[in-house]
Parts: sequence; C-alpha cells; structure tokens
Amino acid sequence: MRIVQRCVGVVLSCAIAGSALGQTAPLASENVPFPLDTGPVGNHGEQPEVVFSAVIGVPDALWLRLTFDEVRLSGNHLKGTGSYLRITSSLDGAVQYLNAMHVAQWQRTSAYFNGDEVTLEIVAFPGTGDGNRLVMSEVIAGTFGPGDRSICGSTDDRVLSDDPRAARLMPIGCSGWLFDDCAHCFHTAGHCTSNLQVAQFNVPLSNANGSVNHPPPEDQYSIDPASLQTNGGQGVGNDYAYFGVFPNSNTGLTPVEAQGDWYRTAMPPPVQGQDIRITGYGTVSSPVPPQWNQVQKTHAGPYWSFSGTHLQYRADTTGGNSGSPVIDDSTGLAIGIHTHGGCTSGGGANSGTGYNHAGLQGYLANPKGVCECPSILFHYPDGVPAFLSPAGGEAFRVWVLPSDNAEPQPGTGLLHYSDGGPFQTVAMVEEEPNQYVAVFPSFDCGTNVRFYVSAQDTNGETWNDPKTEASAHAALAAYDLATIVALDFETNPGWTVTNTDLTDGAWERGVPVGGGLRGDPPTDFDGSGQCWLTDNVSGNSDVDGGPTTLTSHLIDLSGTIDPIVSYARWFYNQSPDIDRLTVEVSNDNGATWKVIEIVAHTDGWALKHWRIADFVAPTASMRFRFSAVDNPNNSVTEAAIDRFRIDDPICEPPCPADFNGDTVVNSLDVLAFLNAYTTNDPRADFNGDTVINTLDVLAFLNAFNEGCP
Repeated sequence: MRIVQRCVGVVLSCAIAGSALGQTAPLASENVPFPLDTGPVGNHGEQPEVVFSAVIGVPDALWLRLTFDEVRLSGNHLKGTGSYLRITSSLDGAVQYLNAMHVAQWQRTSAYFNGDEVTLEIVAFPGTGDGNRLVMSEVIAGTFGPGDRSICGSTDDRVLSDDPRAARLMPIGCSGWLFDDCAHCFHTAGHCTSNLQVAQFNVPLSNANGSVNHPPPEDQYSIDPASLQTNGGQGVGNDYAYFGVFPNSNTGLTPVEAQGDWYRTAMPPPVQGQDIRITGYGTVSSPVPPQWNQVQKTHAGPYWSFSGTHLQYRADTTGGNSGSPVIDDSTGLAIGIHTHGGCTSGGGANSGTGYNHAGLQGYLANPKGVCECPSILFHYPDGVPAFLSPAGGEAFRVWVLPSDNAEPQPGTGLLHYSDGGPFQTVAMVEEEPNQYVAVFPSFDCGTNVRFYVSAQDTNGETWNDPKTEASAHAALAAYDLATIVALDFETNPGWTVTNTDLTDGAWERGVPVGGGLRGDPPTDFDGSGQCWLTDNVSGNSDVDGGPTTLTSHLIDLSGTIDPIVSYARWFYNQSPDIDRLTVEVSNDNGATWKVIEIVAHTDGWALKHWRIADFVAPTASMRFRFSAVDNPNNSVTEAAIDRFRIDDPICEPPCPADFNGDTVVNSLDVLAFLNAYTTNDPRADFNGDTVINTLDVLAFLNAFNEGCP
C-alpha cells in the first residue's frame, strides 16, 4: 500500500524566540493536522517487504518531525525479525530506522528531517501477520524566527567551530555538552529543560535565509526523561541541569562512542587575567552570515568576575547559547554552565553558573536513568566472547569488584541471555568470592545472542553490566567465521565504475596521493597500499556532479547461513546540502537495489558491518555498489572504500569429538553428547543419517577415541 498525501492550505508563521536574559532560541514550528491510520497491515510473503508507504508533506516547511498517536510493530526486534519504521527525507535522503523499542525511547516521535517531505514506511518480516498499525494525527513543521543578542563590543567575533563534545538541543534551541561523569552524560541550563527532547551533533550550516538544517538521524539522540535533573532556572548563578540520552536508533552508539570525546570539568578558579571560551549554538544577525544561525560557533573573552556561584565574562553569545560550557581557556577545563546574556557594545558581561554550585554537585552525586553509575564494578579478565559454541558450554570469567560506594555481595552473580525471545537468567558459577564463570547453553548456529551479567551490592541493590537489555553484549552462535570474500584492492576482481552527469572525480583504484589536504584520505585503511577513491590526484581533487558509482563483481552467497558484509568507508562532504555516499545491495545481479546506508559526512575512515539478510535474501547473484555525488557542484566531496569482506558463520566444530566446542576433548564432551542423545537433540545425529540411535553413539565414541588433529 502506498499513499501520497500532502497538507494544503497551511500558513506557516514565524515565532519570536528567546528572552531578555535567558539565552534560548526555541525552534520555531507549527503543529499541522495530518490524520493517518494505516489499519492492520502485515507480511504474508517469504521475504521482508514494505507493507505500508506514505509520502508526508507540508508545503514550504523548513523541516518536518513526525508524531505518532499509536504504533504497533509485530515480530521480535531483539532477534532482528521485528517490523520497523523507515523514514526518509525527500530533500537529502537522510533515513531513520525505528523498531518498537526505539519508538518508546523517542516517545512516539521521529528525528528532525530537512525539507518539507518525507516517506514513511512500515517494513515487515515474513510471518509477522497483520499485527502492524500506525496512527498519527499531526506533524510538526518548521518555520523560522530570530533570536536575541548579547555581543561584548561593537562586533560579533565568534567563529565557526566543530568541537565534537557540544550538542544542539531541540526544539528548545539551547546548547548542551558531554562531560566527565561515569556515563558521559550532558549539562545544560536549567531554563532549557522545559521542552528538551533531542540532542544533535555535527550540525550542518543553515540555509541562506537563516533557517536551520538538521544533521542525519544517526547524529540525533532522544532524551531519557528518567535521567533529567533540573532546577528549572532560578536566575544568574543558579541555573543548571543534568541529563542523558538513549543510544542512537540507527547506529546503537551512545554520543560519547560516536563523538569520541567529552569535556573535563573543574571548580571555578579565581580571576587571574585568563580568558573564558563559550562554544555553542547561538543565533546570528547581520553582518554575520545567516548560514551560521544556530550552528556551532566559539569565542573567547576576558574572565570578568567570580562571586559565590556566579561567573561573568566578556565572550560573545546570543540566543541559543544557553547551556554552553564555560571554559577556562588557559586550561581547557569546563568550570560552569553559560545561562544569561548581559554584554552590550558599551560594557556589561555575560553570566553562567559555576561548577561549584551545591545543587549541581548534589545532582552529580545522585545520577538517574541512563546517567546512573554502578556502585559495583564488573571486570572481564579474559574479555567478552564474540562467538558462542552452538553446542553450549561456552564460558567467560566475570569479576565483580568494589567501588568507592559499595562492596559486592558474594553469591549473587547472574547471567542473562536472549536468543531473540525474552531474556533467560541462570546463576553464574562462583569459583572465589565475587569471581564467577558464566556458562552459556546451546544455541542454533547463526543465532545472534544478546547477554548481560548482574550482581548485588551489600546494600541489596542489583546492578547490571551493560545497564539495560537494549545495550546488552552481542555474540554470534558459531564456531568461527568463514571468509567468503576478502579484498584489500591491491588487485581488482572485476569491480566497475559507472558515471552519470559527472564532470570530474570518478572512482579509481590506487594509492592515495592527495595527502589528505582536500578532503581525500591520506592513506588507505588497511595499510596494504591501494583502495578505491574518487579523483586520486594531488591538489584540486573532488567529485563534481555525478553520481560516480562503484559496483562490485558478482558474488555467490548461495548456501550461506547468515553472511555479514563489512567495509571501510571514507566520505568527506563540505556541503550542508544534499551530497551523499549511498551504499546499496542487490540479490538479482543489479536488477533491483536496496539501500544499506546513506552517509552524509564522516571524520576519517569508518569500518561498518551489516547483516545482509536485514536487507535482502542472500543468493548466487549478489552485487554491492557505492555512489558518491556532488550535485549541484558546490562543495568539496571525496569518497573512498577499502577492506571489503563477507563472512559467514561456521556451524561445524573444527573437531567433531569436541562436542561442547571448548577446544578440549575430554569427559565433558561425552557428557554433552549423552545429554543431547537422551533429549533427542538433533545434534546427537552424529553420523548424519537423520535418525538418532545407537549408531550415533558408536560414531561419536569412534571420533572420541581418535581425538583431534
């Protein structure tokens, strides 16, 4: 079912943002009626398919955000066989994926999408029946409104910056920042929390009229309401908040994992002639370019005064800067939270709340939600397994350690695991007090198993590691991975290049020669020397027009169990517009294609892994392709691909007599076989004749006597 529906007759008005002192810049928007009810829809076929599609548009909207009254998605999202929503921007191709858990975390809303139109799809897996339904009554449509100023002097001296630790908070229009608590959560101003919903990183430039653009959904994070602690803003020197966000619904990463850094904090020092730096997402007015509106900018100015918990400084700010870190520029440490404007061309100073505020420190001593830190610590001396023996018996060691807050309670260690259904719980074996061995049961080969451990402290409180089922470890039930394809691109197995409306910058294979000076990679990813990259020249290298498309050779994946494709990609995109790297897969020799990912921009090489069956059924006619575009030709755009691999689980143990897969042939293997034999476990058909009888016992004993090579 496909519906094309656009709201008409809607006038989008502008809202004046900000206040006289508190420096917010609320995202101007209107709630536009948009009734939609999919009714029950399902998949009765044999492959995952789109069972509902609608084009949702609001004419002249600057951006859209969907809100849902009801969402029912059938199937099991933990096993990767649950239905999900796929929302795609018509303007720039940005995509968000939301399963049932993500819909709850995003509180029945979507990310922000640039442009006035998106495609909403329900993707269902076979056997999910008609249990899917979506109901919505309105969509949030973006308008544009100006903010206030508090510039210290006659000119706005802020410059563009790209600090990975600072975020834009929407729709309130404030700034927030990652800091050094144990969970790397956020600070912002207390008066920014009345409408705090989404944290955005890697924000692109705004449009020529100053209206904001949004980063792709993989750079947007939904706030955890349970984590929020705020005093609501009670004036200068008394305005602070502490909160966290859920992992990204597309990538599964937390902000600190994706951004790779956070601010280090300290108590405010005395004023000794140092500068204060404010980095955040303030508004602009002429003569500052409108494209800088509510994108990240920074400026340093004199540290003015410090009294009680009130900080003052003469660094330029505007509406939207509320919540920014107050940084001691001499040390790089964050010493407070910027909250209020006060600078004018004739004097005055801007204000913030010092990190020494007792109320703020009280919040930090009692984190909540995703910011909560365990009172006991978990250590894995041998690491966490990435593979589990399908036969069962796979084990890893878990040490539960004290922290500054509590001692672990012996005998309370538990292993929790799921093969796609509800989590099951078994006691871990305690070898020494608080030193455990976690042992897994058997699983079907190819099963993606999620697991976490827990223990109690001496106060009786239970702690998990990782904290939630959603963030649990993952391992593949297999003895190993068989490599089907492994390419370092020192040779070409038959990959081809196709160019459409391209004037320069086609894919080519070689050793990078540009030195990384114009967005191109300075070296390949795996160190072999060569990779595929666009316009491999020294100097003015760049994709112009396009797309230029790199297509793989034909790959046979028939007979595989659950193949995984991985590749290293590089995509530098200077444009805030629509230039993208698109990765696609085909299982019919290129007749049809499914999108794996659409990349807006990355910092350096990124290694990506994807389960092929999440997109198409593996066949003997597989191809993959990578398309880079700079159209319109208005920016520096460079792409590269290296280390392309496809791996598949190995389901036969390397030694048949090693029945439990622990790499040792001993009496435990005999016990494991006899247990399988008495329970009619299919694995007990040792001779493979489809009948479980005494011939299997004899076959196993012969293998056991022979041992392993």
